[in-house]
Amino acid sequence: MTKPTTRSQDARATQTARTATGTGTGLGAGPGAGPGAARPALTGAVARLRRLLLGASCVLVAAQVAWTLLGEPRRPLPTLLVSAVATTALLSSIWLVLGRMVRSGTGLVPAWVAAGYVLRLGILAAAVVVGKVAGLGTRMIGTSLIVAVLTGLLAETVVLARTRILVVEPDAGPRP
Repeated sequence: MTKPTTRSQDARATQTARTATGTGTGLGAGPGAGPGAARPALTGAVARLRRLLLGASCVLVAAQVAWTLLGEPRRPLPTLLVSAVATTALLSSIWLVLGRMVRSGTGLVPAWVAAGYVLRLGILAAAVVVGKVAGLGTRMIGTSLIVAVLTGLLAETVVLARTRILVVEPDAGPRP
């Protein structure tokens, strides 16, 4: 009679068998890994990016509050609300799309990049249009979004540049 095993033990045994026979999937192979499994280095980079963008979002919203207290916008509270929500949504979209891109297969990377840019443009356009239609201070909304885009790009570039990623995947098999 055999001892019952857990799913993770079954997955490890299956992965060990795949690696031993040369059919492993490389770096992303782990319990439950498939062809679109995330690489550990990139998954860690997404977590670091999330923390960095959360801090940047807090700093940007604090700057927006300071700008509002200085009395610049026409309708201060609604302008602050739209600006803060748009900034937070824009920065959140960066790590959400990057996280999904890491978990999907390499064949879908261009689609995720395009979807990320379309999503960011949609957030930017919606915030500016809502501000314009509602008679809010579009200068603060626009400036905040420009700073958020630049901050997000800088954070994404720095985090991904510091991530160690193998160029060649081991156990990839022979090339045709």
